[in-house]
Formats: sequence, structure tokens, C-alpha cells
Amino acid sequence: MSQASRTALLVTALAALLVGCGGSSGTQPGGFTYESTLTVYSDLPLQGPQGALMTSIDDGEILALAQAHARGRDRNVSIALLDDANARGWNERTAADAAREAGQDLDAIAYIGDFDSGATAVSLPVTNENNILQVSPASPYSGLTQAGSDPTEPARYYPDGRRTFARLMPSDGDEAIAATRFMRELGVRRLYTLSDGERFDGAIAQLVGRDAPADGITLAGSTLTGTPDVSARIAASHAGAVFVGAAPSPAVEALWREIHAALPALKLFAPSTLATTPFLRAIAPAAGATYVTSPILPLSQYPPQAQTVLADYRRLFASAPSAYTLYGYEAMASVLAAIERAHASPSRRLNVVADYFALGERHSVIGNYRIERSGDISLSRFDGYSVGTGGTLTRPRRLSG
Repeated sequence: MSQASRTALLVTALAALLVGCGGSSGTQPGGFTYESTLTVYSDLPLQGPQGALMTSIDDGEILALAQAHARGRDRNVSIALLDDANARGWNERTAADAAREAGQDLDAIAYIGDFDSGATAVSLPVTNENNILQVSPASPYSGLTQAGSDPTEPARYYPDGRRTFARLMPSDGDEAIAATRFMRELGVRRLYTLSDGERFDGAIAQLVGRDAPADGITLAGSTLTGTPDVSARIAASHAGAVFVGAAPSPAVEALWREIHAALPALKLFAPSTLATTPFLRAIAPAAGATYVTSPILPLSQYPPQAQTVLADYRRLFASAPSAYTLYGYEAMASVLAAIERAHASPSRRLNVVADYFALGERHSVIGNYRIERSGDISLSRFDGYSVGTGGTLTRPRRLSG
């Protein structure tokens, strides 16, 4: 049996269970009759170090669709789950192939993904050329929606000239502001920034360095993670903290441990791209000196309707959800709202795009928000965390939102 068939059966089975239990907590508006079956594609890195979290996003999407079906809505909408990763994480060729597969499917009406900004930079030009709405649960790189580190951004991602992309997490520009606020609250006065030099994950280090003076923090220096004698450079700068903008990798893990061993009093700050359990476990010797900013909040901080959805998830999947589940759920719920608003068919993909951007204020499981014309979400909410044993995030502190 194909993955698509298994997924269709799962959606049907969940819908039947929800009906049998007396309804569901879905929030989609009234339904309508489609001209044909419509397919929402989802492309996430289901293999690699974050595979379990990515699966929980997919399951959130499936739950939202099953709840819609249980209410007699969106019966002609199906979901196709794709994987843009190998064992090491997302893969450029696979991400491009997934976007092309959706673009060539005449029934494709929307695309949920990717999770990583680099993967979205690959897929977005393809979906844009095909007039397909693309909604990412994450992809925070500012250049996807605003002026970025490359002067051709964001126009290079929209060859059709229309904006067709939205994301449900705030940009790394918003996170940089939250990160410097966190540093100020922890008493940082001099900061050193490190970047892996990669456009998408490393760019936030430059943004943090730019924003630090506004919070009374002096930028003492900056360099690339691969520069020789990094610890000595940081020591010579007399910085009290270092911020590292990078993607998770064994090299960055080793550098983190090395810096802490050389400078044990130094505070180490990580952005949300490094807030993965495998990475935080790998830097265990430095956990007590490490601090993380993230838009992913403890489950208790999400609104009441989120708690209902999380309870549905536990009951139907017989497993524990994550906060990421809610972002998958809302990605699908918001796409379904746009499809219904547009009375969409595959020949009217741009109607769905226009109606997605016209949804206005949404009172959703991730909070109240609207999508701006740029594609950015209005919700800019971050917590600051310490790192506990086993790579857990502890002592959340509200930074914004």
C-alpha cells in the first residue's frame, strides 16, 4: 500500500473515531462541494535528528483534516506526505523534487512546508511559479519575506511576482530582538557573535550583533565558527557572552564544548535553530552555561483550544504531542479555511492564495494572529530558556508577545 493510501485510511479512521466520540474540536468554517479532489502536500524532514518532531507536525495536519471530515467538511481534500530529508537532515535535491511533484499535480492546491529556511528557499520558487499557496510551520530566515543578506531577496523566491508564501513562526529578525533582550535581562554587557557563514541559519548572528547596542550591549567582536583559535579570540575581546548562529552539526557541538572548557564563566546563547534535543544533549558539559531563545513555548502557554486539540491527539494517536503538533494543526486548519473561502478548484489556485492572505485575525491553537502582506505572522512571541539535564529546556522566561 502506498504512503498516500495509508494516510488516506488514517484520516478516514480518525474522522470515524471523532464522529463516534460525539464530534471534534476542529475550527474550520462551513463546507462546500468541490469540482474535484484537491490535495494539500506536506513536505518536512521526516528523517534525521528531528524526525520525531517533524512527524508530530504531520500528525497535527492529519488531525486537523480528520476533524474537518468528521464535521462533514472538506471531504474532497486529501493530504500527501513527503519527506525532504536523509539521515543527516533536509536535502536540497529532495526538497526541489517534492516541490516539482506538487507543481505537476493538477489536483495540488496548497503546500505545507518546508521546516528549514534553506529547504524553503529551494521549494518556494517552484511552488510560486505554479501559483500554489505555501505555508511553512517555521522557516524563519528573514530574507524569504523581507530584505535579507542577499540584495536579490526576497524577489528571487517569487519568480511569478506574487506573494504566495506565509510562515507560522516569527522571523529570525524578531528572534534577534528577543535574544538581545534575554541577554540584557541576564546581565550581559559585552557580546561576541559567531556565525557558520551559511546564509539561512547563520544570518541571525549578524542581526543579533546589529540589535545588541539598543539593549546596552557592546559588540566586542565577531567571526566565523570555523576560524582558528576561536576561544582565544573571545577571551581577548573580554566578552561576557557569545551568541552562535548556526545549524546543528558535530562541528558546532564540538566548538560549543571547546569554548565552555576554555571559558567556563562565559554565557553561551543559542537561537531556536539549535534548540533540538540531539544538539542540546551533545553539549551536555556546557548545559549550565547555555541559554536558548525560541518561539516554541511550553504546552501550558498555548490557548484553551490548543489544550482540547492536544487532548484529542493523545486520545487518537495514543502518544504524547509536542508544541510543534499545534503548528502542523494550524497550518492545515488555515489552509482549509482559505480553500473553503475561495470555493477552490485546481484551476483557481490564486483564489486560494488571495483568500489565505485575506483571512484576517485567526483565533487559533497557536494564539491570535494574522498573516501580513509580506507573508510574516503578526505573532511575535518568544521565551528564553536555560538548558537542563538530558537537553531539556527549563525555567522559561517570557521575552515578548
